[in-house]
Amino acid sequence: MSNVKKFRDEAFHRQGGLCWYCGRRMAAASDKRSNRRTAEHLLAQCDGGEDVAENIVAACWLCNTRRHTSKTPLSPQAYQDYVRHRLARGNWFNPKGGVAVGRDATRGSS
Repeated sequence: MSNVKKFRDEAFHRQGGLCWYCGRRMAAASDKRSNRRTAEHLLAQCDGGEDVAENIVAACWLCNTRRHTSKTPLSPQAYQDYVRHRLARGNWFNPKGGVAVGRDATRGSS
């Protein structure tokens, strides 16, 4: 197992199985759904971020990919705030059902 996968899985357990950004329960990394867990570098490798435990959190595929679609991605904390704000308003898209993920998705997350 690579260090990145090891750190991702450690972060997954430390986070109680919840996405660092949206707080939604995550599936196995091998799952094909949008809530599968991925390793998210808080400081991107292209910006000098390293493959160390302190720089890697577990994030669902949807949040991870959406963060990086912007020409200038938000910082991890700003993006987490943005996602949680959208969740609180009930409009964070859930592609499986095509409906918003509600407030309960963030319960128990930090």
